[in-house]
Amino acid sequence: MNPIDYLHLQLRLEGKSVIGSTLLRQVEEVPGEEMPLLLIAQLSEGKSVAYVDEALNPGLQEELDRRVRSVQFPQIGPLLEFLNTENISFEARHYKTYLFPAHAAVFADEEVVCRSRQDPKVQAFGFGGFADWVYGIERGGKVVSACVSSRENDSCAEAWVFTDPAYRHHGLAQKVVCTWAKGLISSGRVPFYSHKMENNASASLARRLGLPPVFEEIVVARLADG
Repeated sequence: MNPIDYLHLQLRLEGKSVIGSTLLRQVEEVPGEEMPLLLIAQLSEGKSVAYVDEALNPGLQEELDRRVRSVQFPQIGPLLEFLNTENISFEARHYKTYLFPAHAAVFADEEVVCRSRQDPKVQAFGFGGFADWVYGIERGGKVVSACVSSRENDSCAEAWVFTDPAYRHHGLAQKVVCTWAKGLISSGRVPFYSHKMENNASASLARRLGLPPVFEEIVVARLADG
């Protein structure tokens, strides 16, 4: 699978689909997800792509498409300045997404227990509102580190990892996220790991696991008053 295919796969996970070569459409309502004005991504092979919300008026679509071709990822300042001149309120967020190579499975561990999100220990940890199954490590009768799919479908899923601050720096996050990924791979699905660029702790975990980046994306989202 090529990097562009992985990007489209993750977009579908968020309830979005690419229409033609430049438009983005909301095809499913996914809790917590929004339709961006514009999404610009740089693939691991160096190629950049951009998609505009198909619900925007055609004139704005064309202007955004024209202007995005004149910027170099991730330096999109001129594009954001244009949105300001149009009195469009927005927020730009920069993310990085990785895949799990086969060797990452070595961090999977029998210490990790898979529990239902209905389990009282999972509920107490605060992971009861995610996917059905949660991969966690316990200490003293309670979950102290866990990984769960923040969203998932029949093709892929994205990791959400958290470790109690008192139990960090002991490799627990590596064990739970890799056991989660191993379970997905065994079911024929693609596990994604993503984080905001400013999230140094998540970036550090990706480096420790040796996860290869597959794409970066800047999501320009319209604010409620815009």
